[in-house]
Amino acid sequence: MQNDALHSLMNLKSTAIQRKRMKKCPYCFEVVEEPAARCVHCLQFFIDSLIDADYRSLDKKKCIFCGKKILSEAKICRFCRHWLDEVNRTADDIDKID
Repeated sequence: MQNDALHSLMNLKSTAIQRKRMKKCPYCFEVVEEPAARCVHCLQFFIDSLIDADYRSLDKKKCIFCGKKILSEAKICRFCRHWLDEVNRTADDIDKID
């Protein structure tokens, strides 16, 4: 009985430590483990700093290119790897032509 309680306490402490160390990719916003030079989800190299987070994101949206559900904060789709602001940049380029 004491062993079970001790084991449960250790698991709880381990989970709390993991939560404190949770880092997110600055591009797809998926959780990544440190140290890493590249995101395992979107395959982007980390040029920008990883984002500290206390919780996992739950809000999702559909990628405008492939239609799969991705995190709402994402700047890049982790499935088709298209930059989501690509449409905005293209629209800006068209406006400059006019």
